[in-house]
Amino acid sequence: MAKQTMNVAKGVGLGLLTGAAVAAIGTKAMSGSHRKAAHMKKNASRAIHTVGSLIGDVEKMLR
Repeated sequence: MAKQTMNVAKGVGLGLLTGAAVAAIGTKAMSGSHRKAAHMKKNASRAIHTVGSLIGDVEKMLR
């Protein structure tokens, strides 16, 4: 049961990371302002880091 839950958590985390990366790239491509693109990239990077930490914490709890 715990292994199945871990696989679901990893899948959700991977999906969130992919979505954040696509959003950052799309925003940079659509935006004409370098400042806005840099700000979005920074926010996306923070979100990716946070999700990675969350997945690590969930993994530790399930052990």
